[in-house]
Amino acid sequence: MNQPPTNRSPGSAQPLLEAGGLRLEVALEGGLPRIILGDLQGRHYSSGPYRYGVVESRGEGTVSRRGLDPATVRVSAPTNDSLEIVARMAEAPLAIRHVFRRSGDFLEETVALSALGGEAVRLADFDFGFDAGLETDLSGVQFVAVPYRRQPDGKVHHYSAEDLIEGRFSNSDWRNDPAVMGQDLADTEKLRSEGWILTDGSRGLLCLKYNPEHIEYCLLRPQPGPAPGLVFGGAGLALYSEPRDATELRPGEEFTFGSTYYRAYQGDWPEGYRIFKAFMNARGHNLPPDYSPPVNWNELFDVGWYHSNRELLSRHYTLEALLHEAEKARQVGAELLYLDPGWEIVEGTTLWDEERLGPVRQLSEMLRAEYGLGLGYRTIGRVYRDEFPREWYVQRTPEPQPYERPLVTLALENAEPVQLPVGFWEPCSQCEEWQREKLRRILAITSQGMKFMMFDEFDWRGPCYDLNHGHPVPSTPEGHVRAVYWLIREARRLGPDLLVEAHDPVWPWFAARYTPTYFRQGFEEGDYQENWGFEFMWDPIEDLRSGRALCLYYYNLAYDIPLYDHITMEADNDNALSFWWYASTVRHLGIGGKKGLNSPDENEKRFQAYAKAMARYLALKPYFVRGEFIGIDELTHLHVLPGQPGGVLVAFNLDKERQVSREVVVPLSQVNLSRKGKVQVEGADFELKGEDVVLRLKIPAESALVVTLRAAAPGPPTAEAVARTPRKGRGTVGG
Repeated sequence: MNQPPTNRSPGSAQPLLEAGGLRLEVALEGGLPRIILGDLQGRHYSSGPYRYGVVESRGEGTVSRRGLDPATVRVSAPTNDSLEIVARMAEAPLAIRHVFRRSGDFLEETVALSALGGEAVRLADFDFGFDAGLETDLSGVQFVAVPYRRQPDGKVHHYSAEDLIEGRFSNSDWRNDPAVMGQDLADTEKLRSEGWILTDGSRGLLCLKYNPEHIEYCLLRPQPGPAPGLVFGGAGLALYSEPRDATELRPGEEFTFGSTYYRAYQGDWPEGYRIFKAFMNARGHNLPPDYSPPVNWNELFDVGWYHSNRELLSRHYTLEALLHEAEKARQVGAELLYLDPGWEIVEGTTLWDEERLGPVRQLSEMLRAEYGLGLGYRTIGRVYRDEFPREWYVQRTPEPQPYERPLVTLALENAEPVQLPVGFWEPCSQCEEWQREKLRRILAITSQGMKFMMFDEFDWRGPCYDLNHGHPVPSTPEGHVRAVYWLIREARRLGPDLLVEAHDPVWPWFAARYTPTYFRQGFEEGDYQENWGFEFMWDPIEDLRSGRALCLYYYNLAYDIPLYDHITMEADNDNALSFWWYASTVRHLGIGGKKGLNSPDENEKRFQAYAKAMARYLALKPYFVRGEFIGIDELTHLHVLPGQPGGVLVAFNLDKERQVSREVVVPLSQVNLSRKGKVQVEGADFELKGEDVVLRLKIPAESALVVTLRAAAPGPPTAEAVARTPRKGRGTVGG
């Protein structure tokens, strides 16, 4: 990060604003703003003219518009805490209001656009941001995504300036059939994340986007050429043209993008993660102090998945089968029986099959009285048989046509790809009649003793053109997101004790989220409480070995928003390696699969290994579900309860054949312990050195080691003796 040039155009005032450990300097050169961003130690992150640009839609094409009209630029500092730039675009009929302000420990930036003239302005993209040289301002800088330095698809989003110059970067995306309209990505040449850290390893800049009202991301826009550059901060379009409401402005209408927050700090990228988490916690995206979700037992792994096959459901998904699962749950130590697909008359209708299962309340009361279990269930957006009125389904074309099920493209070996209808029908989530009926059915079930709900399979598969549904035509992904969250909000409003996990409503499962992690989440003001754990349920140990599930480590560095996931023990090992990984990284844990979908026989040995692990987990549960997650490294996690002495450390060995030895140094202050008191460690050899406890770990192949640190009960030996003599603890491997 080099110093900026010292030659400045004469005669131009230079308003200054200091905030977030940063100094912002604005100079008018030729009437246009040159905005310099640097930290208070003199390091500059951008020294060039600020980028103001739009891509305007005109007829069948687009026109790029760059720059401001110098005659209209006004720079003012209405208070000591803010700085404002107002101007008009040089060519497009748009006015810009650009504000920087001091916001707590951050420098906050907002950009607002308003349409001038008598016609609507349609925009295909935006290009607002600091314009920096990758070989000058940002030479030697690393760019680290927050909160997903590693994405759920395994991609590592940590780039050098050279990576950006050479084009060695890509987003993690997931789409339904790409042939479906409305799924064109606007950010194929940009990098999207909720935040970015720019660091040289000793100091850094955190840049994050926060927009609780619209889907918006913080973008890096590499600029190729002889002098390669990078545009960051400001605003731009991502995903399927989000934020969508900014792409068409009626005459006189103003759209304000979400704020971008900047903060300079000392240290490497983990310090930026810590600041990011504090920011999100301060805005209510966290968990309450009394959060204590039940451990779920998922019957799906043993009972099976039959969609709407009445014969198979009547044979396998019965009250007797569910009570058999409840007994397994009781024996293993689970606290809630979770019903995945199978409880409905037809999957997706949200109609309880009383003929097979009896009344809902009868089951919930039986589970509580006889098994000590709560009851939870899943609802979905699609339906696996043609059960709703045809006018409620998605209309895929502007011209009304008879409804046909969506097509999926299948790639066949040694043959051309073919398109076949999928096995479900698709109600329009924004059809007002469907919304009312869906909510009525949800409440009819939830009110009879349900404690937990999952909202799944609402994935966006393209727009609807039906003029009678009550939504704009064509419908949008953001409108779909709001419709799904409306259902959840209403269900919670009428059942305030209901705990809800919501899959991402657009990209629910695999490579990435569509909505920001925090979007509409919160225990107080949010629509739902828990996020989904990225589908690591079917092969949890392979997801860990492959590196995909390592994304959960970074999630926990950046967020206290709880995740929910349920895993099958069938795909774990007898050391319960997967169990402890997800116990350590997923605050709301679910398990199942004594038999598993692929085996007719129950695995008693694995089940007993899980029962042992569960006993250990339940004894330490507060640390895992509401403790502070401290990431020592990807495979070493520390959990502490604020203000309480002690902690739980979980360390992992993914090697299939070899034991590993590891030395971990934990400051006593980090676990609220002191040399003045006695320190007790269970699970590892240890030694006190100064104000640290040194743990010497020996972890067998493909195992987890659980170590507890506590203040010992009063009595001999003395604290001095403990300090002088290494203590040998009892090993606790795989539970």
